[in-house]
Amino acid sequence: MEVSRGVTLTYIGIAILGFVLFSKSFEWMWRSFEALQQQVWFGILPLTSALAIVATAILIYWMKNHEQIDPFIHETIVEMRKVTWPGWKDTQKATIEVSVFTIILGFFLWGCDQVWRPVTDYILTLGL
Repeated sequence: MEVSRGVTLTYIGIAILGFVLFSKSFEWMWRSFEALQQQVWFGILPLTSALAIVATAILIYWMKNHEQIDPFIHETIVEMRKVTWPGWKDTQKATIEVSVFTIILGFFLWGCDQVWRPVTDYILTLGL
């Protein structure tokens, strides 16, 4: 039961992402065709959105019936259930470590920039 719910949520996420990408792509492709942008289906749905819904439905249908994609999604969900996620304390510790390292690296790069700026300025002014 858990795996089928995860697979369904995965397909819903793919459908939402697909709709947004198809809709924006169709809007971009037909930007020069003002008449196509003004087309409305059922009084509320722009033509680009309607075509994006159709393209998304075709994509999801194809993925569900593909011999490699659907089993891959099932296997991925099963493997993700086996993952041991870090606890709150581990997440806090890792966040602090990454933040401190980023600050130290930032100061190091700033120091390198301060050292090499006069050198590069001198080299570049010799060429003039």
